[in-house]
Amino acid sequence: MSEPRSLADALRGWTNEQRLHLFEQRPDLIVPAPRNSAQLASRATTIASLMRALDLLTAWDLQLLKEIRVGTLSTPAEVTQHHGEHGRRSLDRLTSLALVWGGDSLRVVAPLRETDFKMAAAVDPVPPQLATSQIDPTLVARMGGGAAFDFVRRTEVLLDHWSTAPPGVLKAGGLGVRELKNAAALLEVNEHEAALIIEVAGEARLLDQAASRTIGTAWTPTEVFDSWVVQDLATRWEHLATAWLNSVRLVAALRTKDNSGKALNALDPGLSRQWLPAARRDVLTALAALPKTESLAAGTGPASLLSLLVWSAPRRPSSREALVVSVIEEAAALGVVAMGALTPFGRALLTGADVAQSVKPLMPALVEQVLIQADLTAVAPGPLTAEVGGRLGLIADVESRGAATVYRFTNDSIRRGLDAGWSADDVLSFLNTASASGVPQALEYMVTDLARRFGSVRVGPARCFVRTDDEGQLTQVLALPGLGLRRIAPTVAISELDISTVLTRIRAAGGAPAVEAMDGTLRVVRPDQVRARSKPRPPESRSHVRLIAQANAALEVIASGDRAERDRPLQASATSPADVLALLREAIDRRSSVWLGYLDPQGRAHERVVRPTEVAAGVLAAYDAEHGDTVEFAIHRIRGAVVVEA
Repeated sequence: MSEPRSLADALRGWTNEQRLHLFEQRPDLIVPAPRNSAQLASRATTIASLMRALDLLTAWDLQLLKEIRVGTLSTPAEVTQHHGEHGRRSLDRLTSLALVWGGDSLRVVAPLRETDFKMAAAVDPVPPQLATSQIDPTLVARMGGGAAFDFVRRTEVLLDHWSTAPPGVLKAGGLGVRELKNAAALLEVNEHEAALIIEVAGEARLLDQAASRTIGTAWTPTEVFDSWVVQDLATRWEHLATAWLNSVRLVAALRTKDNSGKALNALDPGLSRQWLPAARRDVLTALAALPKTESLAAGTGPASLLSLLVWSAPRRPSSREALVVSVIEEAAALGVVAMGALTPFGRALLTGADVAQSVKPLMPALVEQVLIQADLTAVAPGPLTAEVGGRLGLIADVESRGAATVYRFTNDSIRRGLDAGWSADDVLSFLNTASASGVPQALEYMVTDLARRFGSVRVGPARCFVRTDDEGQLTQVLALPGLGLRRIAPTVAISELDISTVLTRIRAAGGAPAVEAMDGTLRVVRPDQVRARSKPRPPESRSHVRLIAQANAALEVIASGDRAERDRPLQASATSPADVLALLREAIDRRSSVWLGYLDPQGRAHERVVRPTEVAAGVLAAYDAEHGDTVEFAIHRIRGAVVVEA
């Protein structure tokens, strides 16, 4: 093969596999698809594209590129002679990225010939080694499984709480400091961990903004949360972990200030960093290279990992690598990393394997029964199913969480169930089904007694009114201070206060009033669950599929353009519509191929070699042997044509 005269000439000799690899590494080259190899070479040597390509190089790659640029090494043989296998592999990488071209004589693309890479005098071709220590893989998996379960459970607890008490959205679009503190207290974690849970929920499309009738725009769960919460724990964790891996949200920047001096809060748009997913994958990929029996050493491990990342991508800003510790901390909170090592399901997440199946054995099994004790508490020995947990949470308050969740029954919690429309029989029936130890007599008495008194006093708007079937009972209510009641009938009184105030004060005095609707029936009072409509987000795999499709389309365009360029005549023999039409009909009769210069519907110029098969209604139908299909051209868009000899 002859020596290429230019980068475009070198690209013409590449195989489709080589071009596909180039497009995967440098996707900016294929949007829009270059018309031929010359245009591909021109696009690949623009400064913006070259800077992105240089970011993909290791320190050793840059060192070799510098040696070729200054002429220290000028042939592949010299590279192999001086640097051996390390040099050959690095040269292959530089060539595959279209940064170096040539056959027996190596050349750096023109814009890089004057670039100063500012490299150290000597760079080790071998990457730095990580400081490691020995670990037990089984212990890593168990600790990771525990962290994964905690992350799923806390996400569910927070979003379930925000279903009925959503926090407001700041004018800047984030979450207020007070609301973040309240979330941290609810989840029993620090504010940074609470912010991570909130941000991951947002990236997983479980949380978004919605209009609230009470506080305006609020952060509320989406309809995706309703389907997510009924899935098994392993599938729920995979959903969250995948969202975190691809997230552009920099939680470590919480409480820092942007360029305008404004402090960044959770869910603030200013926390987005487009480079973060790649940096996060770099950290996890480095950990994945360790044997399963080794992990980062407790003291020197993070520093050695930082050195490795700087060697692997020296052109990236140092601020990115400074986030190594925060990435590891976030991964540990999710269970992707444990004890400084990648967990088995963390490896599956990174490689795209079946994540749910790998984490499922380490997740606790869902339970449907609790142990109700005589002290009016119920102990859930494991995570409850969504149905049982939701019902139990309606009539009992969570007292403590952990491996076992403890619920406590109180008058207020039972009344919450009655307000939701449950009868005493409904409550006791559920408790008998959900309890593995039966229902204690004290709890049964509490339910029946409260249900007996529940609804005997009904409150409705007048601004509000109070009525009862017992005149004596209304007299007792009228005697309560602070209600402003006035009797208007033997069993009816009205107040200037709103319904919520009257309800609260009667209940504080030991009563159990119920709200009455306009038609005289009991109105079910349950907190309205607010839901936001989740915004569709294309999955990561779909983006890769789109890239492959664009790359293959670009291959076809380049091949067609190169063939047209190769067969281009010095001057088109037919340029007017009449001459073009006559030439095409003659080519059909002779079954000859023709070179066409034409404009597409957008007015862009193209060249193509085809074999005309039919001309009708101002349209040319022709066979393209390069792609093996039939194409059509509008005659009025053909600017020139000439017969190409076989």
